[in-house]
Amino acid sequence: MRHVILASAAALALLTPSVASAANLLANGGFEQTSGSFEGWGGWTFYSGGPNPLPGWTVSFGSVDVTNNQSGWSPASEGFNSLDINGWSRGEIAQTFATVIGQLYSVTFDYSRNAAAAPSPATATVSAGAGAFNVSAPYDTGLFGTVGAMRWQSGGFSFVGTGLDTIRLTATVEGNGGVFFDNISVGALTPSGAVPEPAAWAMMIVGVGLTGATLRRRRTPARVTA
Repeated sequence: MRHVILASAAALALLTPSVASAANLLANGGFEQTSGSFEGWGGWTFYSGGPNPLPGWTVSFGSVDVTNNQSGWSPASEGFNSLDINGWSRGEIAQTFATVIGQLYSVTFDYSRNAAAAPSPATATVSAGAGAFNVSAPYDTGLFGTVGAMRWQSGGFSFVGTGLDTIRLTATVEGNGGVFFDNISVGALTPSGAVPEPAAWAMMIVGVGLTGATLRRRRTPARVTA
């Protein structure tokens, strides 16, 4: 009986919709890859139309900065580098990736603020498909830390794929310091109405059937003989 129940439970587990994100569809979501020369202020600046590209991303306008853990703009949320969406001016980066039409996707990221130079609040928007998240990072050391001791918060949203989608990180306040981003990920979510595999259906039917048969046998009264 115990084995039958376990088999039924395993079958039901297979039928339970998954909400776990798949592999990251973005390239260089943690900004660990850079190009050009490390600059004296403590990082790299990437410009729209500039000579050195930010790997995986396009700088749509303005400029953005990538800093590392050896600078005052540290520590990164994960890895060694993070990105200030306001470089020497308000900037935007974008990346286009393939999606499945009608598939649900999640966008997750970590954010902080430039503790040395950002206005209060520093603001930016993360958008993909028809979804968006407006970031507001006020001067609050309890939430975002200080120079050399940055703290991070998490954000995210979902969108439905259209076949080819673009994620954009856009500064929405002027200045040469703004919202910091790191650990950006886009992953497909299993739809809540996903149809189970035939093998899962078969396991469930057999397991439930055997369980029912066993219970019926246990309920059958013993025969009394003279």
